[in-house]
Amino acid sequence: MSLPVVILTDGDVYGEHIAMVIKSGSANAAHLRELTVPDAKWVGVWATDIEKYKLPTIPMTESDIKRCHDLKKDPRYQDGIWKKELEVFLKIKRKAELEAFSKYGLTNITDKYLPQKLELAKSL
Repeated sequence: MSLPVVILTDGDVYGEHIAMVIKSGSANAAHLRELTVPDAKWVGVWATDIEKYKLPTIPMTESDIKRCHDLKKDPRYQDGIWKKELEVFLKIKRKAELEAFSKYGLTNITDKYLPQKLELAKSL
């Protein structure tokens, strides 16, 4: 059976990196390719989602900003959604947790956000 794998993380640079590690592995475990899920789709929470949904945020720390710059140097983040979202994080210098969607009600993330993202994942 082949089931799609989607990755939903907090809206921060560490969430983006977690998604990339799931897809392509980590530098420390490069020899363990069987632990990667190359077809997995990262569906958010993206930096652009923070803006689009006007989510409650907290400021990025200096550590977050440094991590973002470090990831921009990694070849895996040089194009597509990966590059775009890092650039937006650096522009807005804000981050959001998944719980930020509770601003719109306790089930908003499962009733609205996630179904939209699952539909989008089909085209990623």
